[in-house]
Amino acid sequence: MVDTGAVQTGYTDDGKGGEVTVPGTFNQGLHVEVFRDRVVVKARDFATGTWLKQITVPLSTRM
Repeated sequence: MVDTGAVQTGYTDDGKGGEVTVPGTFNQGLHVEVFRDRVVVKARDFATGTWLKQITVPLSTRM
């Protein structure tokens, strides 16, 4: 398991080709678990204590 550093300033598209900061409390990061046959990446919102998204990447176990 590996955790990334948390991002405390979020940005979103301003609709004009630029970015603006996301208002309010923002604290997100990634949680990565590596297994023999797969890697699981989870996006976590640390401010709310919720998981935002999870993806599983299968790995080839043939050598």
